[in-house]
Amino acid sequence: MKLKAVLVGTKGWADAHARAYQACQSIELVGICGHSNIDRLNELADRYQIPHRSLNLAPLLHETNPDVVDIVSSPDARLELVKVAARVSAVKVINIEKPLALTPSEAYEIADICKSHQKLLLVNHQHKFLPAWSKARNWLQEGAIGDIEFIRASTKVNIMEQGSHLIDMVMFFNDFSPVAWVMGQAGPYEGKDNSSIIAPDESMATVLFDNGVRAMFECGAFARSIPGETNPFYHIGIDVYGTEGHVKIALNQTLEMRNYLTHKHVIEKSSWEESYMDALVLYLESIEGYVSNPDAGHSCDLEHSMLSYQVIMAIYHTAKYGGKIVLPHRFEDSIVERFVDDSEQ
Repeated sequence: MKLKAVLVGTKGWADAHARAYQACQSIELVGICGHSNIDRLNELADRYQIPHRSLNLAPLLHETNPDVVDIVSSPDARLELVKVAARVSAVKVINIEKPLALTPSEAYEIADICKSHQKLLLVNHQHKFLPAWSKARNWLQEGAIGDIEFIRASTKVNIMEQGSHLIDMVMFFNDFSPVAWVMGQAGPYEGKDNSSIIAPDESMATVLFDNGVRAMFECGAFARSIPGETNPFYHIGIDVYGTEGHVKIALNQTLEMRNYLTHKHVIEKSSWEESYMDALVLYLESIEGYVSNPDAGHSCDLEHSMLSYQVIMAIYHTAKYGGKIVLPHRFEDSIVERFVDDSEQ
């Protein structure tokens, strides 16, 4: 029997989710909830033949009794929506978009709510399911470049927007090794990248993992450019250097692996535009396995997502106070408030 899902949100990325559900074999989209625009809600529901629709989430959930609540809405509304979903006994999984939260207190509250109500939480880092990125990770796990020593990762969009995906992918490539310490720096908020998520325009950090791997992150307008890209959201790249070679991947360009000892050299296509929908379908399909066996975990579950979120907050913390910070650490909201204040001036 298929799982039942309710989608929360009606804007651009919600449309992608609704379309992806049409290809899912294990989940059926039975309802959709909007915020205020009834015309957009009805248009989306009609287009994908979603039987139940509402501008009020609570009654919609009680009417449909879904297994999955898929929250594809702006981050500032996410906490209240999670509270509503967690109170419905039928709900097994709450899926949210990145970032996990805009402030540390919101992240901790979301985690506490899901744990206290025994709900599974996923954060949609679907990049793990892109074929080129999945292959890159397999190469690294198979030792194609020896032991990983250093990772360079960059995006030209801010740290809470695409930087959230970037840091999560580095964690994924490094097999989610715990982080020993983080040292970061950040500039002011100026809105250079047109992201709807308020965060410093430019930030950078060095991270040391417990397994000895070091990583360097660059997020924002000053980060390196990926040749051939004109969309700032596509300027995402990760270079992994090992004892025997390197793996380099760009979001919408190429995947490269070179072994310095065997001289094996592979270059393949890496395409977001051609693969993102298939990756989203694979991500949604993976939910069924997680529901069936929660103890096995999921690469996008609360535990893994909190690891990468802690790195982001550590960069904010050291940008404000200096020095480096050892993880895990419980952060306070004051480390992000100055950027919100900048946006209101």
